[in-house]
Order: sequence, then structure tokens, then C-alpha cells
Amino acid sequence: MVKILKNIQMSSELISMNVQLVTWNVAAKFPSQDTNLSSLLNDSKPDIILLGLQEVKAQPQNLLADNFLAGEDPWTASLRNQLAPLGYIKVRSIRLVGIVLSLFALVKHVPHLRGIETQYTRLGFAGYWGNKGCVSIRFKIYGVSVCIVNAHLAAHEEFYKDRVESYNNVLGSHLYSTEETELILYHDYVFWIGDLNFRLDSETLKFEEVDLMVSKDELGKLMAFDQLARARQSGEAFSELNETLPTFPPSYKYKIGTSVYDSKRFPSWTDRILYKANVANYENYKLSLNQHSYTAHADILESDHKPVSSNFSLAVFSTKISNDLLLPCFGPIVNFIDTGPYYAHEDFQVLYTVKIEDRKHMKTWDWIGVFRAENTNLEDHLSYTWAATKVARDQVFEVLFDESVFLAPGNYILVYFSAGARDVLGYSKSFNVKFRDWSPGPSRPCPLEKANEVKETETAREALEL
Repeated sequence: MVKILKNIQMSSELISMNVQLVTWNVAAKFPSQDTNLSSLLNDSKPDIILLGLQEVKAQPQNLLADNFLAGEDPWTASLRNQLAPLGYIKVRSIRLVGIVLSLFALVKHVPHLRGIETQYTRLGFAGYWGNKGCVSIRFKIYGVSVCIVNAHLAAHEEFYKDRVESYNNVLGSHLYSTEETELILYHDYVFWIGDLNFRLDSETLKFEEVDLMVSKDELGKLMAFDQLARARQSGEAFSELNETLPTFPPSYKYKIGTSVYDSKRFPSWTDRILYKANVANYENYKLSLNQHSYTAHADILESDHKPVSSNFSLAVFSTKISNDLLLPCFGPIVNFIDTGPYYAHEDFQVLYTVKIEDRKHMKTWDWIGVFRAENTNLEDHLSYTWAATKVARDQVFEVLFDESVFLAPGNYILVYFSAGARDVLGYSKSFNVKFRDWSPGPSRPCPLEKANEVKETETAREALEL
């Protein structure tokens, strides 16, 4: 099944990126050792993965905190570990009690992420509690803006109006700091996922009838009773977004550990993925968004919900277009210089260059994080230091980590973050730290002398290219 949002011929200069979205209500359960979360990718290797969870179990001692700033839920950690061998890193997570949204990306795309921002809205108990609500992540990548909302709305058939009101409340009050994309729908691409809890109207249906219609694959007849489809058609809610009507069986409610519906609730498509592309946001360039799959994963049995996933390709800008549009800070601007060898238990000098025209993007509170090379979580650095704001010598910036940072031999990476960690402006190659060999040998060159050699080589290469 392929759903094309707009029949637009993508310019040959536009680049296509693949995005996988997953929403899953985990019913306060924990993953088992046998849970294969990587199967949610449908044997593909998308550039970006967004995992939205609902009813993640919260420990009692944490229930007073709306937004968990430390730690990681076991589901996100499990997926992160399973994705690591495939080259993914977790960039950012946001949690509101049991609602979690996490952004994963292939490492090669991370230095192109800009304007990363998270937000949340509480909807439970008239907005005072986060048992119901939504969380979101917005960012730019290769020049286009993307916003993902993960929502958990009020349950049960009779709270249809509450769900409608919640949607409209979030649209108007869920705000970001960047003026041009202050509201959710201002972004180039918008995805709204979650346990939206819209049900089948039950006045004319019985459980046995619904179960039989599902077994006969008469899903089209059931969709006539779907509350979300009704809300969209009437314009009450979600009409600004698009949805391919589900061709998979209702994702809720199952007897845990089985693919058998629980008669305590009507089977319903509570778990949904909707989308929108503002394809005409740029003069002379038309964006596009194609949906390639929309499915529930019946083989995953840990919850009374089945996870639902959808795969999209979306158009982003090439370097050439970024130059034509004068897009600021399109690619990585910080180039780390390898001045090794590096030794444990010693002060550690970091050198990097930034082109003169890119230095306007550097701010006072930029910082450089240290990570182990095998680390797959950008929110879990070993140490950091504030970035330099002035050139040290010969166009090279210099910062120093003291001897307490690199205590153990191993492979490490450096990541240059903007103030507030909204932009990833530089990402080093892996480098090795080892114990110094004190046996006699040739003297080690001064790091700045090596940096000068690197700079002279780069200048010569640029001259040849011109």
C-alpha cells in the first residue's frame, strides 16, 4: 500500500529522506528479553525513527515530576540497544508521566540537526495532571522543519467531546520558541501519533458482531463507526491532518500475550498516525510527503495494544538548494582536528576550526560533550566543557579538558552543541585514548604545530579545487 499525499514531481535537486514512526501503548508492562523491537522497522533502515509510547510505567517516587529529566524508560532503552548495531543514535527524548517520545537518527545525519526543541501539554484533570496529554519534538534537518506530536487522549466511548476539545486545545497552546514555527501546524512536515482513544460507536454494535467482522476482514464496514473518521469529516478535530484509513485490524483491546480480543472493550483503532505537509512553504520548490506503509504489528504480544507504525519519505534540501535559498547553518560548521596520540590521565587539548563566515552561528554558551564511541545516547555525555569564543592561534580554536576526564583507555567522540543543545554543529571521528608508553622514542609534536599542518593542507586543497 502506497499513499501519496500530493501528486507532485519532486525536483531532481531535492533529496528524499525516509522516516519511520511508531506509536504503542505498552499498558504499564516491561519489555522481555525476547522482545524484538527492531522488527517495528519492517526490514527497512530509515534515516530517522520516532518512537511514541503511552502508559509507560512510572515509579511512585517520580510521579510528582511531569517531565523526567534524567534516566530512560526500559522500552526506549531496549530499542536504542537493538538499533545500535544498525548505526543509530538516540538524539532526544521527552517524557510526561507515562507519555514518551524519542528521536533516533543514523549517525551521519546527526550533525545536520538544528533547532531541536521539546514541549509538553497536560490534559488530565483539567490540565493539572499529565496522565493524559501530549509531548512533542520539533527540529530542522537539511533545511526543512519537522514536528512530531505523541498524544494520549481521554479513554472510553463517552468522552468523544473531551478528545475533540483536547486536540483543539493543543493546537492553540502547544508553542515553540521559534517564531516562524511557533505552532505545530506551521512546520513543513507534521506528524501526530499516539493512543488517541477514538472508539467505535457502540449503540448499534455488539462485541461479537465486531469480532466477526474483523475475522471476515470486513474492516471497511467497521470504519463507518470510527469516531476519529467522523471527527475529521465533520471538521470537529484532526481535519487539518491527513490519514490513510487503516487496513489493519483494530489495534485495541487484546488479551495480553495473545492476538485475541478482550470482550471487556469493543475492538477499536485507538492507535493512529496522521500527517501533514505544507508543500508550498518555499518559493520555486515544492516539498512532498509519501506514505509507504501503515500497519499494526500483530506478532508483538506484551500489551493489550498492538504497536502501529508507518513509513514515509519526505523531501529535504540539497546543499545546492541551501545555497540558492541562503539557508543559514545548513551543514556542520565545526571541524575537529585530530592531534593524537592521546593519553589517559593527562590534560586533553581539543582543537577545531570554523570558517569565518560560519562563526556568526557560534554563541557564548556553546559546549563540547565527550562520549564513549560506543555510546548511542546524545543525552548521556561523560563530561563537557564550554566552547571557545575566540581564535587561539592561526584560525584554530582551543579548549582543554583536565586529566580527570579521560581516565580510562578507549575510543571516544566529541560533539559540539549550540547553547541549549538545540543544534549539533560538529561531530568528531572516533579517536583512541591509551596509556602513555614511557620508553624512549621520538618526541611528540606540539598540537598547535600539527593543527597548522592540517590547516595548511586544507588551504592548499581548497586552492587546487578553485
